Amino acid sequence: MILNYSHSNIKFEKNTVIIAGAGPGSKKLVTLKLKLILKLADIIIYDALVNKNILKDCKEKALLIYAGKTKKNSCTQSEINHLMVKYANLGKRVLRLKGGDVSFFSRASQEVQFLKENKIKFKVFTAITSSQASVSETNRLFFNKKRTCNFFTGHKKINSSSKEVDYSNISKNKGKIFIYMGISQIEEVSRNLQKNQISPDEKVSIVKNASLKNQKIYITNLKECTSFIKKNKITSPAILIIR
Repeated sequence: MILNYSHSNIKFEKNTVIIAGAGPGSKKLVTLKLKLILKLADIIIYDALVNKNILKDCKEKALLIYAGKTKKNSCTQSEINHLMVKYANLGKRVLRLKGGDVSFFSRASQEVQFLKENKIKFKVFTAITSSQASVSETNRLFFNKKRTCNFFTGHKKINSSSKEVDYSNISKNKGKIFIYMGISQIEEVSRNLQKNQISPDEKVSIVKNASLKNQKIYITNLKECTSFIKKNKITSPAILIIR
C-alpha cells in the first residue's frame, strides 16, 4: 500500500509512516524531501547514525524516539516495528529516520513488510549513501577505468549463519569494493579477499565519519589493514574502499 506523491507538493498524511534516509551525516547532504517532512512529522523514530543537528529542523512539538542499535542503549527491530504501527494507528505522522540511504544494508524491507501486514500506509524516501560521500572525499571516481562496483557489509543478515559474500566473484570482476560496517570484521574480510587472489598490496582507504567535520581518511593496504585499524584505534562508522 504505497502512496503516490508529487515532488512539488509532498503530503504527509495522518496514520502514515515515512521511512527515509538521513544521508551520510552532513546536513548539506540531506534531501529536500526530508527537510520538508521533518517539519510535518509528529513522531520521529531515529537511528544512532542520524546526525542530531538534522533533528533540529523538526517541528517544536514532535516526539523524538531514539531507536539506535548500540551496545549501551539498544532498541530491537521488533520494538521499532511496533512503535511505527502504534503511533500510526493513533493518527500520527510517523517518520522512521535511518542513517544513509534506506536501500543500503538497512532493515527497511522488514519494516515495510511489517507495515503492510498491519495495513499501515507508508512511503519510502531514498537518500545519499555513505559510499557516495566517501568516493567524493577520496577523489575516487566510480568508473575510473573500471565498470564494476561491489558493495557489501561486514555483518551477516538476521537469522543467517553466514554473511553470504561471494568473494570469488568480487575478485574476478576487478571492480571497486565498498565495505559497509566492516571495521569489526576486517580480519575475516581481509583474509577472504586475499584467499580469492586480491593482492595483499591492494590499496585500502578508510573513510571515518564521511561528510562530517570530524571526518578522517586513512590509507593502508589489504595485508596490513587489520593491524592498522587496531593500531590507530579506528572505530565505526567508517567505509572501506579497496582498489
